[in-house]
Amino acid sequence: MGGDAMNRLGGIIAVIVIGLLGSVGPAAWAINPVGGGRFNVQSHIDLGTLSRANFTQVLTPVARTQSVVFYDFADTLCELLAKEVGDWSRASGVGVKHVCVDGDVATQQLIAERQAGKPPSADLFFLPNNNVRLMTGAGLVANVALVDLLPNAHGVDPSVARESRGYLHGGTALPFHRNQTVVAYNGQFVSKPPDTFASLAEFARTHPGKVAITTPNRGGSGSGFLETALLALAPQCAKDLYTYNIADAQAKDIAAKCMPSVVGYFKTLKPYVTFTNGNEASVQALANNTAYIATVWEDDLYTLATKGLVPPTVHPILLASGEVGDGDAMIVVAGTQKLEASLLLADFLMGDKVQIDKLEQTGSRTARVDLQTRGHIPATMAPFLLSDAMYHERTRTRINGVISNASVAIFIKEILQ
Repeated sequence: MGGDAMNRLGGIIAVIVIGLLGSVGPAAWAINPVGGGRFNVQSHIDLGTLSRANFTQVLTPVARTQSVVFYDFADTLCELLAKEVGDWSRASGVGVKHVCVDGDVATQQLIAERQAGKPPSADLFFLPNNNVRLMTGAGLVANVALVDLLPNAHGVDPSVARESRGYLHGGTALPFHRNQTVVAYNGQFVSKPPDTFASLAEFARTHPGKVAITTPNRGGSGSGFLETALLALAPQCAKDLYTYNIADAQAKDIAAKCMPSVVGYFKTLKPYVTFTNGNEASVQALANNTAYIATVWEDDLYTLATKGLVPPTVHPILLASGEVGDGDAMIVVAGTQKLEASLLLADFLMGDKVQIDKLEQTGSRTARVDLQTRGHIPATMAPFLLSDAMYHERTRTRINGVISNASVAIFIKEILQ
């Protein structure tokens, strides 16, 4: 066969292959174990053939014979999720036991059970992002790429789909909850809120004791603010701060290299500010007017505002240079005997209703960029949330968690001791 004929034949075959692939979209693609090898979780179905397209059809018959234990560590979401999963259980016929837990205690409990050769006490776990690395290292995270499999995870923001606090997990930890560090101010006392580190320092100098900063080792709004300062005051370190999969020694070296300008800033600031003992303490400082400006989590501010505990004149902003946001993840526990029910429940929790309800009732943002949330927040509560425009323009991903921890240690030594 001549060269031209061969080329034409090759072209025809390529068109056929592309056509076949095009007719079978991503929803029909089956998943593979994250990291290669075999799935590390038992199932009553063939996981190798499960896809978004057949997800509900394949899982439901098996899931209805199971009862799943769902661990939920978030106190601000516990009451809401208890109701949501209870309603879903009755409607779907899948048994669910919802348990509110301390995230760190539950993590250690599951690790201890695995080390003792016992079955896990939970099947699905909504846990702190910081613990994803630890749980994965202990062999407790099912190596199923939830972000690629769950139908309701199709619109997850790619920037948070496969990493948690700088740990690359490949999609096994579902970004269920997103939150944002903010600078909140009381408009009764602050006519023009500072939106740069320089103007914040000037406000603190002229209003001694009226700026509250969460101590970095006592709350994420404090460690997040420290990370925000690193990104703004040590811009030459941006690449290093987002370097993943590094050893503790490397992280300490990066922190030591990048922290001097941040330490200098806070040494100047220290005489004029108050360091609080936690996230809620910072919000309370605003609520009782002992502080006019405070570093807080947006969802903490919103949750307390829904209970009437925050003055209506308090509002959040983001510094012009940006502030870090974070979130918490959901995993399927590798030792579960109820994978099918766990997957169905996880998909429900990523659905429109739960994602919108948790935003409306607790200020918990969604990682689903395809979900339209405009108009779902009551007009009286909207002022306690960032505008969508400011959020999308100024939010930043949190830096490598190991580098953050090393930076916090330097902060404590240089500023607080």
